[in-house]
Amino acid sequence: MSPEIIPVFCNQKNMANYAYIIKAPQTDNVVIIDAAETVPVLKKLEELNLTPTHILTTHHHFDHVGGNLALKEKYNLKIIAPEKEFSTTPGADIPAVENQDINLNGLTFSVIDAPGHTLGHVLYHLKQNNALFTGDVLFNLCVGGLFEGTPAQMFESLQKIKKLSDDTLIFPGHEYTRSCLPPCPPDTPEFNTYLKKMLNREQGLVSPATLKEEKNFNPYLIPQTFNAFLGQE
Repeated sequence: MSPEIIPVFCNQKNMANYAYIIKAPQTDNVVIIDAAETVPVLKKLEELNLTPTHILTTHHHFDHVGGNLALKEKYNLKIIAPEKEFSTTPGADIPAVENQDINLNGLTFSVIDAPGHTLGHVLYHLKQNNALFTGDVLFNLCVGGLFEGTPAQMFESLQKIKKLSDDTLIFPGHEYTRSCLPPCPPDTPEFNTYLKKMLNREQGLVSPATLKEEKNFNPYLIPQTFNAFLGQE
């Protein structure tokens, strides 16, 4: 059996964040990725009778760490934070270092440095599900803004993602798909399938896009060179 990925909508009035609860088979101990807000995450944990042991944080922005301290206090859990943002991540206990696997509750995550949105941003790749948690680097049909990094850093981070297998499942830090739709979306079976996944996610279902779909439809993944990424070709 594969681990279960449970999305939790947070900050729904303004930020449309995702927190993710990851549950391995045959255990009630879970890992949280980006505890964006306390109340909805706590409600879901109590509803499912689950106990978090760790939080994995992709980056230090307030809308991704809002639940860190309250959840740490309640469950005495450990917080894993990007090595380069360790001092700015609330409650950080353990650094996330690129090329060092993280093994938790029967789950294995690899860490990928991905600066651009912030300088220390990391991605977490859940090996058992081939699921990539992209925080605010890669969204469906778009990418995160450059709050701290440069276009060159973002481009290189996206190239790292593109090297993963096409069947990698993409789990971003926000549900922004609808606002990123092009003015005239393509009317093709492939894009219509992609849109159905968006509608499913908006209903709280687990319906991730694949990396292949993002390569086909996300305008920031299509360019093959940095100049094309900048719109200069």
